[in-house]
Amino acid sequence: CRSLGIPARYVSGYFYAANEPDLASHAWVDVCLDVATRRWVSIDVTHSCVIDERHVRLAMGTDYNACPPIKGVRQGGGEESMTVTITIEPV
Repeated sequence: CRSLGIPARYVSGYFYAANEPDLASHAWVDVCLDVATRRWVSIDVTHSCVIDERHVRLAMGTDYNACPPIKGVRQGGGEESMTVTITIEPV
């Protein structure tokens, strides 16, 4: 989109699928359809759809580096690990 002069942004989050109970991080794109009215549409090319209630948005930016799932500084040695627990409930 950007290469065609259409504003776009990277979105990081989760995608819920009932047949895949283990959630994994997911990404999709927001595309600006009308700059004057700031009308954006979110498109998930992986699942061939516009976003819906299955998509959980966590961050958005120019690219992955602008909104990584975890960011920080580590000093010294030692071990590291990361555990993520996600619970999605209907509202």
